[in-house]
Amino acid sequence: MRLKLLLQHGAPATGVMQKALRPALFSSVLLLAGYLRIAGLTWGLNSGYGHDLNFQPDEFVSLRGVLQIDLFSGHIKAPEAYFEGTFNYYLWALPEAVLKLAANASTDLSDSTNRKGHADLLYICRWMSVLLDLCTIVVVFAAIREATQKFYPPLVGALCYTVIPMQVIYAHFMRTHILSNLLCALVIWMSLKLRQSQRWQILLCVGVISGLGAATRYPVGIIVVIPCLYLLFNDGPNLANSTRRFLERARAVVAGPLWLIGVGFIIGLFLGHPMLFLDPLSVTKAMTGETLKYASLHQFSGVQLVNLAVVWRYITYMIPFAMYPLLWLVPYCAILYLLFRRSLYGVSIPILIFSLLYLYFMGKGYLGPYFARITMLLFPGFCVLVGIAFSDLQLRLGNKRILAVVLAGALLLVVASSVAFDVAYGRAMQKKDAREVVRGDLRKLIGDARATIGVWQIGPYFYTAMPAAKPLATEKVAVQLQNPAQDADFFLVGVPTQIDPAQLNVIVSQVESEGKFAYEKSYRVPVTIFGYELNLARFPLDMTYPFPTILLFRARTPT
Repeated sequence: MRLKLLLQHGAPATGVMQKALRPALFSSVLLLAGYLRIAGLTWGLNSGYGHDLNFQPDEFVSLRGVLQIDLFSGHIKAPEAYFEGTFNYYLWALPEAVLKLAANASTDLSDSTNRKGHADLLYICRWMSVLLDLCTIVVVFAAIREATQKFYPPLVGALCYTVIPMQVIYAHFMRTHILSNLLCALVIWMSLKLRQSQRWQILLCVGVISGLGAATRYPVGIIVVIPCLYLLFNDGPNLANSTRRFLERARAVVAGPLWLIGVGFIIGLFLGHPMLFLDPLSVTKAMTGETLKYASLHQFSGVQLVNLAVVWRYITYMIPFAMYPLLWLVPYCAILYLLFRRSLYGVSIPILIFSLLYLYFMGKGYLGPYFARITMLLFPGFCVLVGIAFSDLQLRLGNKRILAVVLAGALLLVVASSVAFDVAYGRAMQKKDAREVVRGDLRKLIGDARATIGVWQIGPYFYTAMPAAKPLATEKVAVQLQNPAQDADFFLVGVPTQIDPAQLNVIVSQVESEGKFAYEKSYRVPVTIFGYELNLARFPLDMTYPFPTILLFRARTPT
């Protein structure tokens, strides 16, 4: 009798616990995401505004563009933003307008001496990046839920997205990549909805969002292929069995839905980048003069079309570092698994084709495989694929509990390793930046005397060594670009990442061989996990902006 009563009352209790547990788990994921993205958010805020002042060089580009916009006067032209797209700049212009209103109408935020104004705007816009990335996690969860109709697979996919190091790092910055990922995730989610209902409102909306993506960053416009591919592969595995059926499906898509998506795309592009239509000559000039400087058009000529060496470099180097240290194994294994699951082609193939297209055109078309941020647009789709694969594995494993426990344990270890890296990175960002330490030491060494500080014009000096020296420039203190053969009282060499002792010795020998300077000291902020220092020497440059190495030399004889 007691057992019967326990069974009768135990089931409802379990159901209630499940209902309480699920929101708690998802809230925990969002709390973790928030913590990882907020830690270190104030890094480099007071570095100033200028090409050779901002610690994060791309944030200068963002500030430069948004400071040209004045919403109160209706001025929406932002020529400095035309090289990539203006939608995110208009969003950043909202807090800029509020700051102007809160201070006074005459405040000029574009004044390079207005440090507080720049710091406030930069901080608010960084918070916008954090909130947008949290929204992306929610949308990734919703997209996987739409595909699987389950809870735990979406939770796994959202957790993977939460801890991706490159996402965590760039959510700290005022850049367009975070908004791009949100728009990509929204397109994937709405495209999955098209499998059940192809209402004109959804088709138009997914087109508008794709257009806004192109208005944020031109290459992001490729997300418009995602809904088209989902419409093409809506019949799933049966579609590939008949070329005739596939062609019929393609004709149906072109005849109807494609037009609505196209119209929506143009509307979204106009809303996010109106000057592309109102002043096309200026936008074209900016694109040809600035954007094409970073393009490798020779990769699309002749035999280079089938040369996939650069794409392979992204797959084997950039993505693994962007998902450091082992997290990249999760989407790669999920992709391999889904390639052999024909029954899931309807939900997996469109994302796979989109990922390959993006990697091909962006990987080959960009300057080179130097920056991990290029891979970020792939991550929402990758995490959706992880959730889909996890859902199918749940069904296939069935009662194989030992294997399920082993796989779950391996996944947790992989995720935990990325969390450990993210936490260490965030804590290191909270320390005093090496450029600030160098500046303080130089200020003490110079005192009230006259001095000349030389900065070696090599590599990315403008965000490594120069921000340490330029704020010291006065009538008595001169800051100049030079080589080691020229005279100066102090000489700085900036390296964008950590360097090993052998590289340090090479640089020191090269400078000292000119006979002008003697090595004094090197400065850097280490990233440590449980007391172990991570070696960032091989990381892509855009993952080490907060951690340059700066070498200080002093003149052998006073100048």
